Amino acid sequence: MGGDSSDPESRRTAEGKIREWLELTRSEDGHYKAGDWMATLVPFLDVDSASAAFPHPSVTFTYTVQPDHCNRLGNLHGGAAATLFDFCTTMPLAIINRPGFWQYLGVSRSLNVTYLRPVPAGEEVLIECQIVQVGKKLASLRGVMMRKRDGLLLCMCDHGKVNVDPDANL
Repeated sequence: MGGDSSDPESRRTAEGKIREWLELTRSEDGHYKAGDWMATLVPFLDVDSASAAFPHPSVTFTYTVQPDHCNRLGNLHGGAAATLFDFCTTMPLAIINRPGFWQYLGVSRSLNVTYLRPVPAGEEVLIECQIVQVGKKLASLRGVMMRKRDGLLLCMCDHGKVNVDPDANL
């Protein structure tokens, strides 16, 4: 894992930036700014590693599938997997963002998830996310979900985002 996110020095690292962004997702009254529907997913995510390495900054999360996130067969629900990918693949942008450049991490314009194998409740997975390409207005991101115990690929996604920051020239 990494350093204490309250330590100013750790906030300068890629992992520190991700942990800081995760902290900012809560409002003062304890609700998630992105909506309370994330309240059942975010507590089970943890940062495994993060890298600011050019040209593909990346973040890897760990996640244990909860029964509340499963379908009637006891496997991770496709909508829950898509939500995890939407959130997690956005996080590498938090490593490179700055005022006027992906400051608000953009909004999704496409999210394509391919499901390869069922993921049963209790399974611990790794969600590896990276920036494929980022420009001034558009970003392409990629994510893969693998079983932590053996690296077996479970599902993957391609995520397109649009930058919605106010124009710095206005």
